[in-house]
Amino acid sequence: MTIKRNRKIEDEKERDDMTMNRQQKKEYGKKKDEMNRQRWFENLAKGIEENNLPWQKPWVGGGGAIPTNLKSKKAYRGGNVITLWVYGMGEGWTDLRFGTRKQLIDAGLSVKGLSNGTGIPIKYFKTGTYEKENKDGETEIRTSFLTRWYEVWCVEQCENYEAPVVEPHDVVAESVMMEQFYQYIDSQSSLDLKRKGNRAYYSSNDDDIVLPPHEAFTDSLGEVMTAMHEAVHSTGYKTRMNRALGNKFGSPEYAFEELIAELGALIVTLSLGGEFKPNAVMEENANNVAYLQSWLKACREQDKALDKAFSDAQKAADYILDALRGDEE
Repeated sequence: MTIKRNRKIEDEKERDDMTMNRQQKKEYGKKKDEMNRQRWFENLAKGIEENNLPWQKPWVGGGGAIPTNLKSKKAYRGGNVITLWVYGMGEGWTDLRFGTRKQLIDAGLSVKGLSNGTGIPIKYFKTGTYEKENKDGETEIRTSFLTRWYEVWCVEQCENYEAPVVEPHDVVAESVMMEQFYQYIDSQSSLDLKRKGNRAYYSSNDDDIVLPPHEAFTDSLGEVMTAMHEAVHSTGYKTRMNRALGNKFGSPEYAFEELIAELGALIVTLSLGGEFKPNAVMEENANNVAYLQSWLKACREQDKALDKAFSDAQKAADYILDALRGDEE
Protein backbone atom coordinates (compact mmCIF):
# COMPACT_ATOMS: atom_id res chain seq x y z
CA MET A 1 0.00 0.00 0.00
CA THR A 2 2.82 2.36 0.92
CA ILE A 3 4.62 1.65 -2.36
CA LYS A 4 1.45 2.28 -4.39
CA ARG A 5 0.73 5.45 -2.41
CA ASN A 6 4.25 6.76 -2.96
CA ARG A 7 4.06 5.91 -6.65
CA LYS A 8 0.73 7.73 -6.89
CA ILE A 9 2.24 10.80 -5.23
CA GLU A 10 5.21 10.65 -7.60
CA ASP A 11 2.90 10.26 -10.60
CA GLU A 12 0.84 13.26 -9.50
CA LYS A 13 4.01 15.32 -8.92
CA GLU A 14 5.29 14.33 -12.38
CA ARG A 15 1.98 15.37 -13.92
CA ASP A 16 2.13 18.69 -12.05
CA ASP A 17 5.68 19.22 -13.32
CA MET A 18 4.61 18.39 -16.88
CA THR A 19 1.68 20.77 -16.57
CA MET A 20 3.97 23.48 -15.22
CA ASN A 21 6.38 22.92 -18.08
CA ARG A 22 3.58 23.16 -20.61
CA GLN A 23 2.31 26.31 -18.92
CA GLN A 24 5.79 27.80 -18.87
CA LYS A 25 6.22 26.99 -22.55
CA LYS A 26 2.86 28.56 -23.27
CA GLU A 27 3.80 31.73 -21.40
CA TYR A 28 7.17 31.80 -23.15
CA GLY A 29 5.39 31.45 -26.48
CA LYS A 30 3.04 34.30 -25.60
CA LYS A 31 5.94 36.58 -24.70
CA LYS A 32 7.74 35.72 -27.93
CA ASP A 33 4.58 36.34 -29.94
CA GLU A 34 4.11 39.68 -28.20
CA MET A 35 7.69 40.74 -28.89
CA ASN A 36 7.41 39.78 -32.54
CA ARG A 37 4.00 41.40 -32.81
CA GLN A 38 5.41 44.67 -31.49
CA ARG A 39 8.30 44.56 -33.96
CA TRP A 40 5.88 43.84 -36.80
CA PHE A 41 3.48 46.60 -35.82
CA GLU A 42 6.14 49.22 -35.12
CA ASN A 43 7.83 48.55 -38.44
CA LEU A 44 4.61 49.09 -40.36
CA ALA A 45 3.71 52.09 -38.23
CA LYS A 46 7.08 53.65 -38.97
CA GLY A 47 6.45 53.36 -42.71
CA ILE A 48 3.16 55.24 -42.39
CA GLU A 49 4.40 57.84 -39.92
CA GLU A 50 7.50 58.65 -41.97
CA ASN A 51 5.47 58.77 -45.16
CA ASN A 52 7.51 55.86 -46.52
CA LEU A 53 4.75 53.62 -47.78
CA PRO A 54 4.82 50.63 -50.13
CA TRP A 55 2.48 52.39 -52.57
CA GLN A 56 4.78 55.40 -52.79
CA LYS A 57 7.44 53.47 -54.67
CA PRO A 58 7.01 52.41 -58.30
CA TRP A 59 6.76 48.65 -58.68
CA VAL A 60 6.53 46.48 -61.76
CA GLY A 61 4.59 43.24 -61.53
CA GLY A 62 5.72 39.91 -62.92
CA GLY A 63 9.36 40.34 -61.96
CA GLY A 64 9.38 39.48 -58.28
CA ALA A 65 7.60 42.60 -57.11
CA ILE A 66 5.53 40.61 -54.60
CA PRO A 67 7.60 39.04 -51.79
CA THR A 68 7.77 35.25 -52.10
CA ASN A 69 8.99 32.37 -49.98
CA LEU A 70 12.32 30.95 -51.13
CA LYS A 71 11.30 27.31 -50.70
CA SER A 72 7.62 27.21 -51.70
CA LYS A 73 7.95 30.00 -54.28
CA LYS A 74 4.51 31.14 -53.12
CA ALA A 75 3.73 34.82 -52.60
CA TYR A 76 3.25 36.03 -49.04
CA ARG A 77 -0.15 37.43 -48.22
CA GLY A 78 -1.87 40.17 -46.22
CA GLY A 79 0.15 41.98 -43.60
CA ASN A 80 3.22 39.84 -44.30
CA VAL A 81 3.41 41.33 -47.81
CA ILE A 82 3.42 44.87 -46.44
CA THR A 83 5.94 44.02 -43.73
CA LEU A 84 8.39 42.59 -46.26
CA TRP A 85 7.80 45.47 -48.67
CA VAL A 86 8.57 48.02 -45.97
CA TYR A 87 11.76 46.21 -44.97
CA GLY A 88 12.72 45.76 -48.61
CA MET A 89 12.36 49.45 -49.38
CA GLY A 90 14.29 50.47 -46.29
CA GLU A 91 17.22 48.20 -47.17
CA GLY A 92 17.09 48.75 -50.93
CA TRP A 93 16.56 45.06 -51.71
CA THR A 94 15.46 44.17 -55.23
CA ASP A 95 15.33 40.38 -54.87
CA LEU A 96 12.28 39.92 -52.69
CA ARG A 97 12.74 36.23 -51.86
CA PHE A 98 12.71 35.38 -48.17
CA GLY A 99 13.31 32.27 -46.12
CA THR A 100 13.90 30.93 -42.63
CA ARG A 101 17.45 30.06 -41.59
CA LYS A 102 16.82 26.42 -42.49
CA GLN A 103 15.40 27.31 -45.88
CA LEU A 104 18.39 29.54 -46.63
CA ILE A 105 20.83 26.79 -45.60
CA ASP A 106 18.97 24.20 -47.67
CA ALA A 107 19.31 26.54 -50.67
CA GLY A 108 23.06 26.67 -50.17
CA LEU A 109 23.11 30.20 -48.80
CA SER A 110 25.27 31.35 -45.90
CA VAL A 111 23.47 32.38 -42.71
CA LYS A 112 26.58 33.85 -41.09
CA GLY A 113 25.52 36.83 -39.01
CA LEU A 114 21.83 35.99 -39.37
CA SER A 115 21.22 34.99 -35.76
CA ASN A 116 17.85 34.43 -34.15
CA GLY A 117 16.21 37.71 -33.24
CA THR A 118 17.65 39.59 -36.21
CA GLY A 119 15.16 38.42 -38.83
CA ILE A 120 11.89 39.86 -40.04
CA PRO A 121 8.85 38.61 -38.08
CA ILE A 122 6.00 37.26 -40.18
CA LYS A 123 2.75 35.59 -39.21
CA TYR A 124 1.59 32.13 -40.18
CA PHE A 125 -2.07 31.26 -39.80
CA LYS A 126 -3.47 27.75 -39.72
CA THR A 127 -6.91 26.38 -38.94
CA GLY A 128 -7.71 22.93 -37.64
CA THR A 129 -10.49 20.94 -36.05
CA TYR A 130 -10.78 19.04 -32.81
CA GLU A 131 -13.41 17.10 -30.89
CA LYS A 132 -14.84 18.38 -27.61
CA GLU A 133 -17.56 16.98 -25.43
CA ASN A 134 -20.35 19.46 -24.63
CA LYS A 135 -22.36 19.71 -21.41
CA ASP A 136 -24.86 17.16 -22.74
CA GLY A 137 -22.13 14.61 -23.23
CA GLU A 138 -22.24 14.91 -27.02
CA THR A 139 -19.09 15.17 -29.11
CA GLU A 140 -18.78 18.38 -31.14
CA ILE A 141 -16.35 19.27 -33.89
CA ARG A 142 -14.80 22.65 -33.20
CA THR A 143 -12.44 24.85 -35.18
CA SER A 144 -9.13 26.02 -33.80
CA PHE A 145 -7.11 28.96 -35.08
CA LEU A 146 -3.35 28.79 -34.74
CA THR A 147 -1.05 31.79 -35.13
CA ARG A 148 2.69 31.34 -35.24
CA TRP A 149 5.47 33.84 -35.71
CA TYR A 150 8.49 33.05 -37.81
CA GLU A 151 11.64 34.96 -38.62
CA VAL A 152 12.73 35.25 -42.23
CA TRP A 153 15.66 36.90 -43.97
CA CYS A 154 16.02 38.27 -47.47
CA VAL A 155 18.34 36.27 -49.74
CA GLU A 156 20.33 39.46 -50.31
CA GLN A 157 21.38 39.37 -46.65
CA CYS A 158 23.40 36.20 -47.27
CA GLU A 159 27.09 36.91 -47.80
CA ASN A 160 27.40 34.38 -50.64
CA TYR A 161 24.31 35.70 -52.43
CA GLU A 162 24.55 36.05 -56.18
CA ALA A 163 21.88 37.96 -58.04
CA PRO A 164 20.00 35.66 -60.43
CA VAL A 165 19.79 36.39 -64.12
CA VAL A 166 16.28 37.77 -64.57
CA GLU A 167 14.74 37.53 -67.98
CA PRO A 168 13.28 40.86 -69.11
CA HIS A 169 9.52 40.93 -69.25
CA ASP A 170 7.00 43.24 -70.72
CA VAL A 171 4.84 45.30 -68.41
CA VAL A 172 1.16 44.83 -69.16
CA ALA A 173 -0.01 47.92 -71.04
CA GLU A 174 -2.33 50.39 -69.32
CA SER A 175 -4.97 49.79 -71.99
CA VAL A 176 -5.00 46.08 -71.11
CA MET A 177 -5.22 46.90 -67.39
CA MET A 178 -8.23 49.11 -68.08
CA GLU A 179 -9.84 46.24 -69.99
CA GLN A 180 -9.37 44.11 -66.87
CA PHE A 181 -11.06 46.83 -64.86
CA TYR A 182 -14.02 46.90 -67.29
CA GLN A 183 -14.25 43.10 -67.09
CA TYR A 184 -14.50 43.32 -63.32
CA ILE A 185 -17.31 45.87 -63.63
CA ASP A 186 -19.19 43.59 -66.03
CA SER A 187 -18.76 40.60 -63.70
CA GLN A 188 -20.75 42.31 -60.92
CA SER A 189 -24.50 42.33 -61.48
CA SER A 190 -25.38 45.70 -59.91
CA LEU A 191 -22.08 47.55 -60.24
CA ASP A 192 -22.00 50.34 -62.81
CA LEU A 193 -19.35 52.73 -64.15
CA LYS A 194 -20.13 56.38 -64.79
CA ARG A 195 -17.82 58.87 -66.46
CA LYS A 196 -18.50 62.40 -65.30
CA GLY A 197 -17.19 65.38 -63.35
CA ASN A 198 -13.67 65.82 -62.04
CA ARG A 199 -13.75 63.50 -59.03
CA ALA A 200 -13.17 59.77 -58.68
CA TYR A 201 -15.17 57.94 -56.03
CA TYR A 202 -17.28 54.89 -55.27
CA SER A 203 -20.91 55.38 -54.25
CA SER A 204 -22.08 52.59 -51.96
CA ASN A 205 -25.65 53.95 -52.10
CA ASP A 206 -25.90 53.46 -55.87
CA ASP A 207 -23.17 50.83 -56.28
CA ASP A 208 -21.50 53.09 -58.85
CA ILE A 209 -17.85 53.76 -59.61
CA VAL A 210 -17.53 57.33 -60.83
CA LEU A 211 -14.48 58.35 -62.84
CA PRO A 212 -13.72 61.55 -64.74
CA PRO A 213 -13.74 61.22 -68.55
CA HIS A 214 -10.73 59.45 -70.03
CA GLU A 215 -9.33 62.66 -71.52
CA ALA A 216 -9.33 64.30 -68.07
CA PHE A 217 -6.44 62.09 -66.90
CA THR A 218 -2.96 63.45 -67.51
CA ASP A 219 -1.53 59.96 -68.01
CA SER A 220 -2.94 56.49 -68.60
CA LEU A 221 -1.23 54.94 -65.58
CA GLY A 222 -2.95 57.45 -63.29
CA GLU A 223 -6.28 56.38 -64.77
CA VAL A 224 -5.50 52.70 -64.14
CA MET A 225 -4.49 53.25 -60.53
CA THR A 226 -7.50 55.43 -59.79
CA ALA A 227 -9.81 52.84 -61.36
CA MET A 228 -8.29 49.98 -59.35
CA HIS A 229 -8.48 52.02 -56.16
CA GLU A 230 -12.22 52.53 -56.65
CA ALA A 231 -12.68 48.90 -57.70
CA VAL A 232 -11.32 47.80 -54.32
CA HIS A 233 -13.74 50.17 -52.58
CA SER A 234 -16.59 48.52 -54.50
CA THR A 235 -15.73 45.10 -53.03
CA GLY A 236 -17.03 46.43 -49.71
CA TYR A 237 -20.61 46.63 -51.04
CA LYS A 238 -23.25 44.90 -48.89
CA THR A 239 -23.76 42.00 -51.32
CA ARG A 240 -20.01 41.46 -51.72
CA MET A 241 -17.74 41.74 -48.70
CA ASN A 242 -20.01 44.05 -46.69
CA ARG A 243 -17.42 46.42 -45.23
CA ALA A 244 -18.33 49.68 -43.51
CA LEU A 245 -18.46 52.26 -46.32
CA GLY A 246 -19.60 55.86 -46.59
CA ASN A 247 -17.64 57.03 -43.54
CA LYS A 248 -17.03 60.70 -42.83
CA PHE A 249 -14.08 62.18 -44.70
CA GLY A 250 -11.10 62.40 -42.34
CA SER A 251 -12.43 59.96 -39.75
CA PRO A 252 -10.41 56.93 -38.60
CA GLU A 253 -12.95 54.72 -40.38
CA TYR A 254 -12.42 56.66 -43.59
CA ALA A 255 -8.64 56.23 -43.29
CA PHE A 256 -9.11 52.52 -42.59
CA GLU A 257 -11.01 52.04 -45.85
CA GLU A 258 -8.47 54.16 -47.77
CA LEU A 259 -5.70 51.91 -46.52
CA ILE A 260 -7.61 48.87 -47.74
CA ALA A 261 -8.17 50.47 -51.15
CA GLU A 262 -4.54 51.50 -51.65
CA LEU A 263 -3.05 48.18 -50.61
CA GLY A 264 -5.69 46.19 -52.46
CA ALA A 265 -5.05 48.16 -55.66
CA LEU A 266 -1.32 47.53 -55.27
CA ILE A 267 -1.80 43.76 -54.93
CA VAL A 268 -4.27 43.55 -57.83
CA THR A 269 -2.14 45.59 -60.21
CA LEU A 270 1.08 43.69 -59.54
CA SER A 271 -0.73 40.33 -59.63
CA LEU A 272 -2.01 41.18 -63.11
CA GLY A 273 1.51 42.05 -64.25
CA GLY A 274 1.00 45.77 -64.41
CA GLU A 275 3.04 48.70 -63.19
CA PHE A 276 2.17 50.40 -59.94
CA LYS A 277 2.86 54.00 -59.06
CA PRO A 278 1.36 56.14 -56.31
CA ASN A 279 -2.37 56.56 -56.80
CA ALA A 280 -3.46 59.96 -58.08
CA VAL A 281 -5.87 60.10 -55.17
CA MET A 282 -2.97 59.85 -52.72
CA GLU A 283 -0.74 62.21 -54.70
CA GLU A 284 -3.33 64.94 -55.11
CA ASN A 285 -4.60 64.76 -51.55
CA ALA A 286 -1.66 64.62 -49.15
CA ASN A 287 -4.14 64.83 -46.29
CA ASN A 288 -4.95 61.15 -46.85
CA VAL A 289 -1.54 60.26 -45.47
CA ALA A 290 -2.24 62.48 -42.47
CA TYR A 291 -5.52 60.62 -41.94
CA LEU A 292 -3.71 57.30 -42.06
CA GLN A 293 -1.22 58.61 -39.52
CA SER A 294 -3.93 59.85 -37.16
CA TRP A 295 -5.81 56.57 -37.49
CA LEU A 296 -2.64 54.62 -36.82
CA LYS A 297 -1.97 56.69 -33.72
CA ALA A 298 -5.47 55.98 -32.43
CA CYS A 299 -5.12 52.23 -32.91
CA ARG A 300 -1.48 51.85 -31.86
CA GLU A 301 -2.56 49.75 -28.92
CA GLN A 302 -5.02 47.84 -31.07
CA ASP A 303 -2.75 46.10 -33.54
CA LYS A 304 -5.54 43.77 -34.62
CA ALA A 305 -7.20 46.74 -36.32
CA LEU A 306 -4.15 47.29 -38.51
CA ASP A 307 -3.87 43.56 -39.05
CA LYS A 308 -7.50 43.53 -40.17
CA ALA A 309 -6.87 46.30 -42.70
CA PHE A 310 -4.15 44.24 -44.37
CA SER A 311 -6.29 41.12 -44.25
CA ASP A 312 -9.26 42.96 -45.79
CA ALA A 313 -7.01 44.40 -48.51
CA GLN A 314 -5.86 40.90 -49.45
CA LYS A 315 -9.45 39.62 -49.44
CA ALA A 316 -10.59 42.53 -51.61
CA ALA A 317 -7.76 41.88 -54.07
CA ASP A 318 -8.63 38.17 -54.13
CA TYR A 319 -12.27 39.04 -54.81
CA ILE A 320 -11.36 41.08 -57.90
CA LEU A 321 -8.82 38.55 -59.16
CA ASP A 322 -11.26 35.67 -58.65
CA ALA A 323 -13.92 37.60 -60.56
CA LEU A 324 -11.49 38.07 -63.46
CA ARG A 325 -10.51 34.41 -63.42
CA GLY A 326 -14.19 33.51 -63.53
CA ASP A 327 -14.52 35.49 -66.74
CA GLU A 328 -11.70 33.46 -68.25
CA GLU A 329 -13.34 30.10 -67.53
